[in-house]
Amino acid sequence: MEIKEKIDQSIVTELLRDALFGKKAHVSIEKALEGLLWRQAGTAIPNAPHTIWQQIKHLCYWQDRFISRIEGMKVLPAKSSEEGWCWAQTPVDESEYTREVGKLLTGISYIEETMLHNPACLITQKGDYPNGYAVIQAMGSHLSYHAGEIVLLRRMLGAWPPPSGGYTW
Repeated sequence: MEIKEKIDQSIVTELLRDALFGKKAHVSIEKALEGLLWRQAGTAIPNAPHTIWQQIKHLCYWQDRFISRIEGMKVLPAKSSEEGWCWAQTPVDESEYTREVGKLLTGISYIEETMLHNPACLITQKGDYPNGYAVIQAMGSHLSYHAGEIVLLRRMLGAWPPPSGGYTW
């Protein structure tokens, strides 16, 4: 027997907002980066494939692609995984670091403020995604995955928890 239920759109929107902003089982990317110094972000850790700075650049790269899809722009598939990782190990200076973190956080807020409240934007197909909800879910999962990596790298640097505190498990 197949059971079909219609899920209230507001519940889905709340779940996606929670994923974007690190609620419940996630740490937010803002919390993961809180208090991190720009030089720490560029510090290479033995056997880690990327620095925190490269993680931030990677997240911004994919965030731009997610937003473009939702806005209805054609987004060509990445030619290889390296395309999203071709960044310098460290930011040039604190200004570059601050600007990129700001871009990342602004993009997340933009999704929440403009797209999560636009049903027409969310229910139509978006490139190779069935709809805008699926794009935002992918973005939330991607943020969560890399936020976890950033927390681990910070722990390895001795730079966790952030000033406001944080879970250590």
